[in-house]
Amino acid sequence: MRRDSAAVRLPSRAQVGGTETPMALERRQSILVWDEGGKVFDALRRSAVAASLWRVSDKPRSGDLEQVDLAVAALYRASDWKKIAALVLRTRTVIVSTTSDRHDAARALASGAFGYVDLGVSSRAMRRALVGALRGEPAYSRAVLGDRIRAGLGTAASRGARRRELTPRQCEVVALIATGASDKEIATALGIATGTAQKHVTRLLKRLDVPNRAAAVAATLVSG
Repeated sequence: MRRDSAAVRLPSRAQVGGTETPMALERRQSILVWDEGGKVFDALRRSAVAASLWRVSDKPRSGDLEQVDLAVAALYRASDWKKIAALVLRTRTVIVSTTSDRHDAARALASGAFGYVDLGVSSRAMRRALVGALRGEPAYSRAVLGDRIRAGLGTAASRGARRRELTPRQCEVVALIATGASDKEIATALGIATGTAQKHVTRLLKRLDVPNRAAAVAATLVSG
């Protein structure tokens, strides 16, 4: 696995008046960049974001993700979506795209990614997006969020109708999903097999017409 770093080490102590004195320094935030080609990583370095950048060219390990505050996934081709979707489920992820495909931003939102940035934006805009993401602000443009809101308003009524049609068992399942329960934990709580729990979850997503568990919870809250 190739790893490139643009990190800056900060001293833990300083010499003051000839004696060694501890310094109260904030930990420097870090961003893991999953980028096979390096093009996105170079653009992030040029943006001069005030964080340590760590590039990996292969699938990040769990240990890698535990050491960083944010992940950035480079999107070069349509086939990258599968691996990006897996990363989004594991940690807060911003997608930086080189494709200039206008549908990619909507797809990023639907996947649950924390943000989407086109590689063609200015260094200033890139820096602003990443700094915001590190602060907990989703990195999407106003235009993308506006489109999403309009689409959501158009489907709210139909999802509300589907919510009212959920079976008692599906209501139990979505309540457990809202607590963060896994398929195994759902099965244990309901006294059923794990495979059966998985089937209930699949049918629930289909009934609500949503792409993932988080969206299922959101749909039931909005319509309930």
